[in-house]
Amino acid sequence: MNIQRIHARSRGFSLMELIVVVAIIVILAGLTLGGFSLVNQKTARDTAKLQVGLISTALETYNSDNKSYPPNPDPLGARGDEVLYKYLYWDGFEARDTGGVVYMPQFDPENNAKSGQKWMQGVGAQARVVDPWGQFWLYRSADSPGAQNPDFDLWSMGADGKTNADPKHKDCADDIRNF
Repeated sequence: MNIQRIHARSRGFSLMELIVVVAIIVILAGLTLGGFSLVNQKTARDTAKLQVGLISTALETYNSDNKSYPPNPDPLGARGDEVLYKYLYWDGFEARDTGGVVYMPQFDPENNAKSGQKWMQGVGAQARVVDPWGQFWLYRSADSPGAQNPDFDLWSMGADGKTNADPKHKDCADDIRNF
């Protein structure tokens, strides 16, 4: 009578199997995070385009009521966010008891955090209007040197945070603008 020994195979994973599984998990996680990054970039661009439209509409309404656009003669549009905030929100907010008009209620710093929108940095008269990337909006009136539109120029520097007075410059490739 032959008794055969049955060799039980060890029941663990080999080091090579564990390395392969970990490598697959790392690759899948990298692809997922890369996909999220692309989705976030597209969402930020779409949000900036929507914001350009909303601010432009508020500027048109302001012009309709006041027969002029808010002045900002700076050719680079610097401090344009402060001009937008002052004329489209703060002045109307301060004069609300005497019939002042708030053209951009989205600029209300108090409701900014509650609504989940990231329109503003700061509070009160010192608040600044920001784009989806946290950069200040740029605005210049038509009487400014270098203005592209007959009414006003409004733009975001985009994800790279760079812009140039010449719209064809490479720093303007990702800018979101109304011109």
